[in-house]
Formats: sequence, structure tokens, C-alpha cells
Amino acid sequence: MKRIIFLLSVVVFGLCGCSIDTPKPVTFEDQLAKDRAAIDSYLVSKGIVALTDPDDYGVKYLVNVEGTGIKPLGASDSVTVNYTLRLLPSEAEVEKSSAPVRFLLGDLIAGWQIGLPLIKQGSKANFYVPSGWAYGSTQKNTIPPNSNLIFEVELLKVFPQLRKDTLAISDYLLAKEIQNVFKGPEGLKYTITSLGTGATPNSASTVSFTYTGRILSITNPTIFDRSSSPVTYALSGLIRGLRLGMTLIPVGTKATFYIPSTLGYGLRGSGSIPGNTNLIFEIELTASTN
Repeated sequence: MKRIIFLLSVVVFGLCGCSIDTPKPVTFEDQLAKDRAAIDSYLVSKGIVALTDPDDYGVKYLVNVEGTGIKPLGASDSVTVNYTLRLLPSEAEVEKSSAPVRFLLGDLIAGWQIGLPLIKQGSKANFYVPSGWAYGSTQKNTIPPNSNLIFEVELLKVFPQLRKDTLAISDYLLAKEIQNVFKGPEGLKYTITSLGTGATPNSASTVSFTYTGRILSITNPTIFDRSSSPVTYALSGLIRGLRLGMTLIPVGTKATFYIPSTLGYGLRGSGSIPGNTNLIFEIELTASTN
């Protein structure tokens, strides 16, 4: 009855020509507060004592079986899981894996990226995910907007790609007796053949450079691409390993970057470059403009 009265009121006011205030948009923070309260209420009603993620994003979790393996470290790791997805609070099942599924953690919703690094390989856990860390205000298949979710997850296997990449790069450098190696961010390593005296690019720069790109391999470091003259790109358009590396050297420098696959073409690869491939780029940085 209240809904009918409300609709009639809108019609009457519209006919009278009176203005109607536009509803104030719900902010992410407002929705998150509402979601957290709904999740807490559900957990209390079920007598579930769940933990909150350490950074207090609002993802709650309950470890039902404690594994003994490693934890995922972040977006570059892959995981194999079994899972069931339910709506909260109805517990209606939306989706269930029929066989183990492998995902790149960085491709998953934020709730998984927050939750999975909290549990060990072999664990079974429930994650209670606010809508903002799931699919937000959009309809996702049969999941309504602003839906809080329950994920029942069994973490079967963790593939720690960055750790594997950095070990392979270290083995390569040792086998080739490469000296004076500098450490960059996120597993990047590099050597300087000759140091330039120009300006150092920043993340907003456009750079010109010559390069030879090789697949990092102790026995067969295959060339997959090279330039015979300088090429010019916005730094933001390059793979992350080159974006990070270029900001470490001044114009005029000749350098070699040893790039983990997580900073290159990742799990999927590109063209003739297979997935999870570490790369070597020999670079001469010839120009940089902002």
C-alpha cells in the first residue's frame, strides 16, 4: 500500500509542475558501510565468528580447513580453486565450479584479491564480500546490483609466478657470469653498459630508443624482436618492465633489462612469446620528452 501511495504522490506532484529533488547518489563509502552492516547481521544470525581482513576493507573470512602450503602473494600469482558462489543473505547458489579452475589472481574481483592471500594452499574458507569489492552497482548475469556475496573456496594450488621468475633471472645472471647487476622494483634487474648524461624519463614521458628483445633462457636466448633505428612510444604504452626500467636511466644510456614475466606479457603471452616468459631487453635510450 505504501508503494502505491508513493507512486500516486509522484504523479500528482508532476502534474502540478513542482520540482522533485534528484536523489543524492550513493557513494562507495555509504554503500560499503551498508554492506558491512548487512554482512555482520548475517554472521550474527548464523552464529558465525568470522575474521576481518587485516587492512579492514570489510571482507570477512572463515577458515574451515587450514592448509599447510604457501599463500598467494598478489596479482601476479595464479591459483587453482574449487568454489561455490552464493548470494548473501539468502544463500541462493549462483555458480559452482564443476572441476578445479585456474585463475590469475589479478584478473579476479577485488574481494578475491583481498581474501585469497590470507589463506594457505590446501585451505577451505568462506569469504563474505561486500558488493563494492565484488560487482558493485552493476547487474552481473543473475547477480543483482549491490549484492553481497558468499564464496566457499578450496585453494588447491598456488603458482607463485614472481618468485619463480626472479629465481630464473638470478640463475641466468649467475650462469652467464653477469656482474654489476642493479635491482629495480617488482623483481626487475638491470645492468648499465654506458651511462648517459641526459634527462631521466618519468611516467608521463614519451621516449625514443633502440632495442633488441630476447627470451631469457640460459641455453637458447631467442631474439623475438629488434629495431634497426629508434622507435618512439609514450612510456605509458610499454610493458610494465620497460616503463619501470626507463625511469631508472638517463637519456644516452645503454642498458640491459632482465624482466620477470609478471612485468612482461604475463600468463597469456603475446604472439611468439609464450605465457610466463621472462624477457631480456637491450636498450639504448636516445630521447625523452614530457
